[in-house]
Amino acid sequence: MRNSPERYLLALQEHFSSVHPLAEDSAGNRRRSSTSKAVPFTTNQSGKETAFQRWFHFKEAFSPAFVSTAIEALGFTPKHIIDPFGGSGTSAISSQLLGIDITTVEVNPFLADVIQAKVSILSAEKLRRAAAEFQARLIQTRSNIKRFSHLPETFIEAAGKERWIFPRSIAKRLSQYLTCIEGIECPDTQRFFRVVLGAILIDCSNVYVNGKGRRYRGAWEQNEPTAEDLDELFGSQFNVAFADVLNFEERPRSATNVINGDSRFALETLQREADLIVFSPPYPNSFDYTDIYNVELWILGYIGSSHDNRQLRTNTLSSHVQIKRKFDMPINASLTLSSTVASLVTQKNDLWDENIPAMVGAYFRDMETILKQCHRLLTAQGKVIMVVGDSRYATVKIDVAAILSELAQAIGFTNVQIREVRQMRSSAQQGGRLQLAESIVELSL
Repeated sequence: MRNSPERYLLALQEHFSSVHPLAEDSAGNRRRSSTSKAVPFTTNQSGKETAFQRWFHFKEAFSPAFVSTAIEALGFTPKHIIDPFGGSGTSAISSQLLGIDITTVEVNPFLADVIQAKVSILSAEKLRRAAAEFQARLIQTRSNIKRFSHLPETFIEAAGKERWIFPRSIAKRLSQYLTCIEGIECPDTQRFFRVVLGAILIDCSNVYVNGKGRRYRGAWEQNEPTAEDLDELFGSQFNVAFADVLNFEERPRSATNVINGDSRFALETLQREADLIVFSPPYPNSFDYTDIYNVELWILGYIGSSHDNRQLRTNTLSSHVQIKRKFDMPINASLTLSSTVASLVTQKNDLWDENIPAMVGAYFRDMETILKQCHRLLTAQGKVIMVVGDSRYATVKIDVAAILSELAQAIGFTNVQIREVRQMRSSAQQGGRLQLAESIVELSL
């Protein structure tokens, strides 16, 4: 008898690896670490080593428990779920394990592939054969470092450079891996191998990524990774992902639709209503999330020029000022937003960028666009459940939950609830204190 869908979600929540080969501390030093078995509710979660979550480290992935709890809050089993900000694919894989149809939108093409790889129908036996063929081809494949000639200058070691992300030996080995991956005929299998390679790129480089972006490791010149390190990391990560495919091979196969695109426009193309719309958007903290995945995007060929890079940044929410773009205020009124922007303008000289007041206004214009589509697509008995976080510039707090609630009511949502779930630390410039709320906002018609 086939196992129930709930069995798979429970297994996902409890399936932790005791040791993960890619762990590192806050300074970017490689280490091995044991994992906790607690399953938290929102994005403040230590469950990054759960099945599927461990395919790629995502900065603020929420847990499967958040999705299942959101479903329970409905009081009935939804037929269709929408996640406008797919991220690591938690909503997608959790919905699939429960046998619920889902549509998820993700603007980052690499992350969209991570999600698609997780929900694709993959055969463990087919992956075994593909791995054997891959190893055989890798031995016979010549390196071709010229394939990286389009990369930004700091990526590959060369004469005259002071810093580089990848030693030349790693770059040569990566060229072999990419050539072999491109030779895999099955699109789903090829995607799986590409995601595995993407998961180890930072760990076999001279940099690490944290909340401040990409930084060089301490004493990186004396501790550069080798091609042998890359091979070992790839093998370990392949085994991690393969184990999840094997353990969940008989899971339910509900309809999953992964859209790689800008949710501000992609949602307009959807016609099927949803009983639950659940997501966590980028926070208006002026952090360019595209930068976090810059290495994967360039090395794996998702972007091939500075124009591609800029276009991807433009397609993200107006949550940062790293590129110049048009900043518009929301169409509907929000007294809290108007007061906030006015306060930012009065403190303009104390801000690190003069465009921050306009960026904050434009962020909520973008979110207003998302909420309008959520209102259109939500069933009469459905709910929108989103995790949002506050920000602060100078002495001005951006009360994201309050502003979004006001905009939602103006759009037509009649029931609005806000629940603070944790306090986040402010930036170092603001003292690093726990003073910014992360909240769950629940909306219904």
